[in-house]
Amino acid sequence: MPISAPDLATVTVAALDNYMRNRPVDQIGTERPFIKALMGKKKTLLPARQFSVETVRENYGSNFAWSFGETARTFNKRSTAAQAQFPWRVALDGLYLDWDMLFAAGIRVDPDPASKGKLVLEPNEKVILYNILTEHMEALELGFIEKLDIELHRDGTASTDAVVGLDALISRTPAVGTVGGLNAATKTYWRNYFAGAVATANLRTTMEAAWRSCIRNGGAPDFILAGSTFIDAYASVLTLTQNTEAGKPKQIDIATGQGARTGLYFKGVEIIWDPVFSVLDTLEAPVAANLWEKRCYFINTKHLKYEDDEMAVYNPTPPHNVRATYASLDLRCAMKINRRNGHAVIVAA
Repeated sequence: MPISAPDLATVTVAALDNYMRNRPVDQIGTERPFIKALMGKKKTLLPARQFSVETVRENYGSNFAWSFGETARTFNKRSTAAQAQFPWRVALDGLYLDWDMLFAAGIRVDPDPASKGKLVLEPNEKVILYNILTEHMEALELGFIEKLDIELHRDGTASTDAVVGLDALISRTPAVGTVGGLNAATKTYWRNYFAGAVATANLRTTMEAAWRSCIRNGGAPDFILAGSTFIDAYASVLTLTQNTEAGKPKQIDIATGQGARTGLYFKGVEIIWDPVFSVLDTLEAPVAANLWEKRCYFINTKHLKYEDDEMAVYNPTPPHNVRATYASLDLRCAMKINRRNGHAVIVAA
């Protein structure tokens, strides 16, 4: 028994929508720690103009003074806040099911709109359709998350429609350019800490300086993300002592950590390895001094935020000259920062 084209469209979108919405954050896996951290604290992107806005306090406007007796007192009018505006963008992906491909798999699609709801698949046809949709759904999800994760790392210049990501918000040139509509060249508070070409012998002191800068301006970082080269350099300056207990079988593991968790800490915060850094080095081919694998980010997740309005799955109208059923996945999202000077990035030599 064939399936009607309208029913196939309905089933495809319903299956994709249910699959994408019910995948828990943990399924992203530890191999994508940055997007996992963002999703764990994500906010809802509310309908608005082209920007998601953060209110930033620029100063206190203090009029503090000493006074005694009849000394005249002064008063001022205060304007202490500015608005940082971050554009939201639309991430999208889509797929189509070729009716001839379905026919070759054992399912005939009836293009007559009048057949909607009147045709019932045989049990074996349901199994075939389920298997096809499952493969398409899994590939769509994995591909979408992979690309979104990569783009959330980047600076947003790869496309005029790309979201502004980590590389721009916590910058290697913190005093250059406009971020969120605020000019970092003139607004000194709007600059993250940066240190480049740091020799291995100087890593600890540089990390101390970065940490104090973050504490001074926004509180302690709670998420440290680094590439392989930086992690190896940091591990080389540490002394690991292995203790064994007499009378018991000896088990010595010279490695530390598990998966993307390195087992290496700084100020009580674990340094997390981000495998996507190597992907970005291949994709962007930066000069040696700017390699992602050499970087370490001190991030305060209270001040670096990700927003989206949940995924929308729907059926676009198919072209008149193509026999296929289409499904589209759209996601409006934005990344923003409200205390840029509470973050740091260090690049090892």
